[in-house]
Amino acid sequence: MADKKVVEALVDQWIADHKEEMIEELKLWVSHPSVSRADLAKPGAPYGEDCRKMLDFALERGRHYGFRTEDHEGYCGDIYFGDGKDEIGIVGHLDVVPEGNHWIYEPYAPVVKDGFVIGRGAGDDKGPSIIGLFLMRFFKENNIPMKNTLRLMLGCSEETGMQDYEHYVGVMKGRVPAVSIVADAGFPVCYAQKGGYDAAFDIPAGKNIVDFAGGSVRNAIPDTAVLTVSGITLEKAREALSGVERIDLEADGENVKIIGRGKAGHAAGPAKDAQNSAIAIAAAAAAVLEEKTGLDLGGCKFIAHAFEDAFGTNLGIKFADEMSGELTINAGVMHKVGNTLHLDIDIRFPVTMKGEDITAALEAHLAAAGAKLAEVHIANPYYIDPKDPKVTALLKAYRAVTGDMTEPYAMGGGTYSRVIPNAISFGPGFMRKGHKPDFLPEGHGNAHGPDEALSIEDWLTAFKIYILSVAELDEVMAQG
Repeated sequence: MADKKVVEALVDQWIADHKEEMIEELKLWVSHPSVSRADLAKPGAPYGEDCRKMLDFALERGRHYGFRTEDHEGYCGDIYFGDGKDEIGIVGHLDVVPEGNHWIYEPYAPVVKDGFVIGRGAGDDKGPSIIGLFLMRFFKENNIPMKNTLRLMLGCSEETGMQDYEHYVGVMKGRVPAVSIVADAGFPVCYAQKGGYDAAFDIPAGKNIVDFAGGSVRNAIPDTAVLTVSGITLEKAREALSGVERIDLEADGENVKIIGRGKAGHAAGPAKDAQNSAIAIAAAAAAVLEEKTGLDLGGCKFIAHAFEDAFGTNLGIKFADEMSGELTINAGVMHKVGNTLHLDIDIRFPVTMKGEDITAALEAHLAAAGAKLAEVHIANPYYIDPKDPKVTALLKAYRAVTGDMTEPYAMGGGTYSRVIPNAISFGPGFMRKGHKPDFLPEGHGNAHGPDEALSIEDWLTAFKIYILSVAELDEVMAQG
């Protein structure tokens, strides 16, 4: 097993010596626009060519550093160090959400500024994945004996439902490590994750709705949505919507565009004091316009009512528990198909709630509006006992580095812990108390938002935590 005293003596200097190399490695990974696209699937590339190229690149980097690799038909891939009987997995993902709008910097031309790396995927989840790769280098290059094999596991559809590891574990019957650390979370240990409920609403569109479009993925809060309406002049629309906030109005030939202005972010963390989905904001404006002018904007009134808040109050699904908090719902993607508004939604539900209960409530409310529920996909909640010895080992390493005695936490975000057996979510994907780039405007710098930024200081701290954590786990597993 790993000698913890040797690890502790070497870790700080090794990190200092490899800091710049790690930054350059991250820039290489971020430069790949690896948005997961199952709709562009090809043989060997189930999530499109961009993810296929990113996976090939990551595995090649593993071989470059002298590690063996495996490719699991393009769904995911592995990089290995060691030949122990059991494995310790470090799980990350290579796919990113679409870049969206309002970037100051180029999403796939990463830059380093004031101690941050800026680019799509820097924090979610290429930076954390690189921690796994360089961690393996640390143990290899320092000749530190390990009882267990280290295995870096890299997925390609985490952002679009985690079908990659669902397929690997379920269809391919792939083996999994005795214990895995999922990097796409936050410190300290996440002991509970809300369930995931992905679905769509199909809502009849009123005759005055020409088009309605906004958002790119369910799990990101859209900052822009455009509703195009007929039968009214720009002047009349401005008069009717005077005083309505967070919208812009533009003429579009004989039609009028209502542009909702939301605030981008991750669907797992909606604001409590405001509805930030641009789709809901545009729909709410349309509901006002319909009431004041008599236009047929059917569907918008229902959407405005349903998404008046981000907690499902008006859909009969407002629920919370002490273990994991409140249910949240996001209006993620809207488009008009024929005479139907098709709205993709993302729901995160508490661990003591069942997805089937959500279905029943939604179907009742949708039926009353002449709408339908479609494309339902339920991911079960996740829970591990905070007193489990593996959790204790991770906490010990975290506290040794940070001095922070924060207890394990529950979150709304979903990670691979839901679909990979024996997995524990443990930072550093979201640094809960991390630094923020003060040179960026509000709404910039976060995961899934514009100008996604990774604090280099926090990243290197997380790297040290991970090295010590793996040493602790190696000892715990050696003791049986």
